[in-house]
Amino acid sequence: MVIKIKSLFSILILFSFLRAQDVAEGQNSASDTTVQDVPSGLETGYKGFAWGSLSGSQIPTSLTATPNEDTLAVHQSFTGSLGQDSVRVTYAFADSGFWKVEIDIIITQNDIEGKIADFRRLEKNISEVYGPPQKMNQNESGPSGSYANILEQKFTRAFYRSTWSVTPAIIELVLNSSVLLPLTDLPIFSGNFSILKLVYYNPDYMHSSQPIPEVEELPSIFDIY
Repeated sequence: MVIKIKSLFSILILFSFLRAQDVAEGQNSASDTTVQDVPSGLETGYKGFAWGSLSGSQIPTSLTATPNEDTLAVHQSFTGSLGQDSVRVTYAFADSGFWKVEIDIIITQNDIEGKIADFRRLEKNISEVYGPPQKMNQNESGPSGSYANILEQKFTRAFYRSTWSVTPAIIELVLNSSVLLPLTDLPIFSGNFSILKLVYYNPDYMHSSQPIPEVEELPSIFDIY
């Protein structure tokens, strides 16, 4: 009877151990599913596409390829959605291969505050993965929102830039926005004067065979005066 109890006890311990392993594996799988859309592995490339890959390489992406009019094949572009944003994603190639991916976020906000809010949302999302930016630049200027002379439309401007260093890659997020005030259905200047870009690049692959312009030799001040 004692032997049977010991055997039963051993079976229960083994079952508990196997059950704990299953739970741990399930948690790991859930964790993998949660972070799969987060840009990772920047030490080797961007979302599975290795730094230095040749321009003709197949790019792993679910986005839709756009017609490529680049005869030199230094760019490949795609459109689609990343998270809640509509985007255009461009992969750039140098002599050393793939070195940069540039993501243009389609801005839907018409007011300067909304555009800044989009920037801060992206900045927060990136900071949650890579920590706070190493460098920040924020500048706003222009007339206030109460400016209301329809014949004296002026621009209000915002320039926001944040930089993260994720060795060997660098991440840049930039908003360069100009908005006409007052907001009106009859703008004097039509079109979009704002960009919101997110760039991942690897400086180690920024190599080009194009010759660097020679530095112009300036005359001595004594030759002038």
